[in-house]
Amino acid sequence: MTMFGKNGRRWRKNGKRGVSPIIATILLVAITVVLAAVLYILISGLTKGPGSTPLGTAFAWGSPSNITASSGSLPAGCGALSHGCYSIEIASASGITTSDLNFALRTSAGAAASFVTGTTISLIGLSGTSVATYTFGTNTWSSGSQSVAAGDTVVIYAPTSGYLGDSFVAVGVGSFSGSVAASVFA
Repeated sequence: MTMFGKNGRRWRKNGKRGVSPIIATILLVAITVVLAAVLYILISGLTKGPGSTPLGTAFAWGSPSNITASSGSLPAGCGALSHGCYSIEIASASGITTSDLNFALRTSAGAAASFVTGTTISLIGLSGTSVATYTFGTNTWSSGSQSVAAGDTVVIYAPTSGYLGDSFVAVGVGSFSGSVAASVFA
């Protein structure tokens, strides 16, 4: 059996020492901060409330067109060509239903404008038939929640005057937030 001498025992005692209290405190604080950051990242994705998906990521307008007497046939949703009738094709729609959309009108300066009394908005499906009609005041659709697809057309009919120079805006509702404006009507 080998016995440690005086120098050997000192070496063993020095080898058993831990890190200094200052370093240990710094390490504990660093570990706590890293764990808190990881927990925050994991939980922040779960706490998003309604209206968290931007409407612009799932919906886009095509170019609007002003339907006039020289346009030929009257599309579904227009009452008479002597008044304002506009058609906007939906360029893309992913997971959008009619209940996800409300509508607004903006002037060329960007101020809120009011729709003319009696204005109707109709969603015309790919087959050319009316799928649903939007009612102002209650912000509801006539046939409940219907799917909106790329290629569908929104027809805005104003029985007394048109909306020349105004922008038509789709506003996200429910799980969608934000708005998407159509080009200014010409």
